[in-house]
Amino acid sequence: MANSEPRCAHILVFPYPAQGHMIPLLDLTHQLSHHHAGITITILITPKNLHILKPLLTKNPAIKTLILPFPDHPLIPTGIENVKDLPANSFLAMMCALRKLYDPIVQWFKSHPSPPVAIISDFFLGWTYHIACELGVPRIVFSPSGALALAVIDSLWRRLPKTDDPDLLISFPEIPNSPNYPCRQISPVYRSYVEGDPVSEFLKDCMRSNLKSWGIVINTFTELESSYLDYMMKNGGYDRVWPVGPLLPLDSDGPTKERGGPGSSTDFRDLFSWLDTCPDNSVVYVCFGSQAVLTNEQMEGLAAGLECSGVRFLWCVKEPTLGHVGGNYGVIPNGFEDRMAGRGKVIRGWAPQLLILKHRAVGSFMTHCGWNSVLEGLNAGVVMLTWPMGADQFSNATLLVDQLKVSISVCEGCGTVPDSIELGRLVFDSMSENRIERVRAMELSKASTHAVKEGGSSFKDLDRLVKDLYGFSVN
Repeated sequence: MANSEPRCAHILVFPYPAQGHMIPLLDLTHQLSHHHAGITITILITPKNLHILKPLLTKNPAIKTLILPFPDHPLIPTGIENVKDLPANSFLAMMCALRKLYDPIVQWFKSHPSPPVAIISDFFLGWTYHIACELGVPRIVFSPSGALALAVIDSLWRRLPKTDDPDLLISFPEIPNSPNYPCRQISPVYRSYVEGDPVSEFLKDCMRSNLKSWGIVINTFTELESSYLDYMMKNGGYDRVWPVGPLLPLDSDGPTKERGGPGSSTDFRDLFSWLDTCPDNSVVYVCFGSQAVLTNEQMEGLAAGLECSGVRFLWCVKEPTLGHVGGNYGVIPNGFEDRMAGRGKVIRGWAPQLLILKHRAVGSFMTHCGWNSVLEGLNAGVVMLTWPMGADQFSNATLLVDQLKVSISVCEGCGTVPDSIELGRLVFDSMSENRIERVRAMELSKASTHAVKEGGSSFKDLDRLVKDLYGFSVN
């Protein structure tokens, strides 16, 4: 076992400050620290994100932190240091702001008595590859997205296809199953690229630097994306690939209400007491992640769909952030909660999603198809109702609906207003015990659980990653 190794390897872990990126990388960090005592870990964080590390640091007091001041950026208001508090199109501004930490990181390395022998940093921090080169240490990419989505993104940055026409179909014949998407469904980070623009060229260098890095850790598992993992290892440009997912709390910890940071004002004891009164597989959980905020028209369509479905529900509502016109987003229709009293509950803000999904009463999950939500839904064995809105979510929906046959498409697009009657019918149908999607969901739940247990595919790849990290400490 790797934890019997006498050597010590100091690793710098650098998460990107967005919930969907931070949470799985912190789960990975916990596993590295928990199972492999010979690894010393320092996490790079900015002050206002430090509270998100509290559960991890409490369980792993040996983990150190490198706290650097958040750099100024004209598009990021003072006091905000996480993408969840910004409009959905703020990923690029955050990438540019964090690039200003280059020199402070190098200075810290050079002054440290025992500096890290490797850097593990998020996919959106490709510029750290240049730090690694300057310091003579390997940089390992961490991907919070799955292998299919990653293959699509990498192909875009290698080929640089034009995306001026939102209806133009972009094909990826080199990727298994030859996926294709209209330009409007392509990553908005890629669509923001303008040749010759300094910010765009920085972005391109970041993305291409991932392919030059020493290897990549992916939050997926072999049984879920075997063909795409094979492609990445043989044709995707990566020398080393470690699929170690699903990255979730360890069995010894169990899913907790702390995962992901502070909760909302909702009384979760009341929520779970209510779930306890519901029959098995009778509740649909609705949540679109930490970024998406629905327009009022979408809120009305979704509320009407839930109402006419006749199904019990939990609806987690993301409230407006900076950039949203006050009163036009995230407003729950007047009278809806009163009419639905006893049949459904609305959660405002953060919710303990993994705990909710694993409750026996929850049978389906309406999701934006963010990869963390996908893996949590698969692990819980619930039927997913897909509503992809942006980023890698359309690729994830392709995998879930078209290829794995584990999910039902109910809507797509960040501005689409659902047909409430059709939505209600699909929600009602998702509760059927005989749907093939439910059978497939249970099969993949078992596969995801086995993958991370001793002897499973992800367990072995995590062990292989640890052995490689130890190898860096050998002079």
